[in-house]
Amino acid sequence: MSILKNPQLNQHAKQVLKFCVSGGLGAVIEFTVIHYLVGHLHWSAYVVYIPSALLPSIFVFFFNKYVTFGAMDGNTAAQTKRFLIVYTSTFCLNYVLSSLLYLVGDHFLLGITISGFTFTDVRVAYAAKICAIGFIAIVNYTLSHTFIFKNVPVEAEVAGIF
Repeated sequence: MSILKNPQLNQHAKQVLKFCVSGGLGAVIEFTVIHYLVGHLHWSAYVVYIPSALLPSIFVFFFNKYVTFGAMDGNTAAQTKRFLIVYTSTFCLNYVLSSLLYLVGDHFLLGITISGFTFTDVRVAYAAKICAIGFIAIVNYTLSHTFIFKNVPVEAEVAGIF
């Protein structure tokens, strides 16, 4: 059988595409919050990274549950618990990574102009978040596919593990 005709690979490819759409829409929400709070209200990027990640997380959970993984029959409470475990961990990692990258960018890039493009506070915040999101997306997809929306044995749900 040709690798292109492999049903598992095709299903996986469709899920990756939908996951990317979900993440893209989540990123739009996240960057809108960053733009407004850092760019217009002049809040610190260190503070803004918290609400800017929480709002899209809610959207991403439901999009991935119903659209990406089609987990309509799954136990929503159990999936929510697993989602909270994964997204709390990756949120913390995202925050630390975004902040470290922002710190580096703030130190080395702020005020520099390259071909008419000037690194401002909000642009450094965007760049740091883009890099962090790229890494975190890979982690989130892997854990979403294998842990959050994977069917968990009934015994584990009954025992209250998930």
